[in-house]
Amino acid sequence: MRRVALIAVIILASCGGNGQTSQSTQPPPTLTSIPPATAADSSTTTTTSAAPAATTTTTTTTTLPPDAAAEFAFSQVVFGNLAFVVIINWGNDAGSLAGLWLSQGSSGQPLPDVEVGPGRQVLLGLAPEPPPDLTGMAAVIHVGPSVGDIVKSGGEMALHNSDDFDDPASLIDYVAWGVGPHLRLEQATEAGIWDGSTVEIVDEAPSISTGIYPAVRAEDWATDLGG
Repeated sequence: MRRVALIAVIILASCGGNGQTSQSTQPPPTLTSIPPATAADSSTTTTTSAAPAATTTTTTTTTLPPDAAAEFAFSQVVFGNLAFVVIINWGNDAGSLAGLWLSQGSSGQPLPDVEVGPGRQVLLGLAPEPPPDLTGMAAVIHVGPSVGDIVKSGGEMALHNSDDFDDPASLIDYVAWGVGPHLRLEQATEAGIWDGSTVEIVDEAPSISTGIYPAVRAEDWATDLGG
């Protein structure tokens, strides 16, 4: 597994609450933009992502087999009243988010049928207000606070391939930070996609990000300082 450069982020995000809601049917997410996807080389995937202020870009590269299908994983989690997550397709083929679920604790949200090209990223807004329309994204989708507040002091984010959240086999990506609660931490460790650690958060950090795939431990993530 290779380390790659961290995706740069400059954003100001204030802390939200620490409550979570139970899994329930949510309103359909709102898709605000889907520019055309770009093709990647048959042996590598190159991702260029703009920071929230759209002033800095960072290129990250990972090597996958030429026939690798779409491989979705988190690349950024932003806390507070402007909370959102960014998901990247590390694979060499395009793929849809349909059938995937986002969860935090016992709360879950199905993802829409949005095609994501190789090396492209999707922003999922998790706050009551619509997320920022950042450049460099294949799509910006507002799903709302369906997985509870994304707070700086502690939390987790999981990506599943089904709504059977209690099955470790459903997990395809995971990250935990701060003091918790971390209800999926043991499952992610059992699934072999996380090592049981948590990302340490400093007071000034509005978000965490990674440019590593697969990111399976706290040290694969970094706290973003800015604003």
